[in-house]
Amino acid sequence: MKIIYEPIEELVIKEYVKFEKLDDLLYSFAQLRAAGQPVSLNWAEGTIFLHSALPLTTDKLVEQFLRGRLYFAGVSFALMDKYQPSVVYKSPQGEIPIPVMNLSSNKTLCEVAKWLKAQT
Repeated sequence: MKIIYEPIEELVIKEYVKFEKLDDLLYSFAQLRAAGQPVSLNWAEGTIFLHSALPLTTDKLVEQFLRGRLYFAGVSFALMDKYQPSVVYKSPQGEIPIPVMNLSSNKTLCEVAKWLKAQT
């Protein structure tokens, strides 16, 4: 069996939002979760973020993907120097622990995190 690894060559971010305070990002995250969106917070390279990849639901997007190009509809992020397995959002109803995935081993998302930091 032959296994071929073809990493993403180009990632297009259509929109990004930098939150000055981590709590603002957590509030945004809590709203998405309350609406039933399947989202998770990620951490890499000193940033905590959530991203929304465009699903491969059209022939054009599939073609782009096969050529090594991926699209993110949006990325929301804040700076967070050190990884923590969870962060706490303090809502009026009480504290809500939010798990954070350490994606430092994902080369693509590390590059995204570096790019996001450079935008600040």
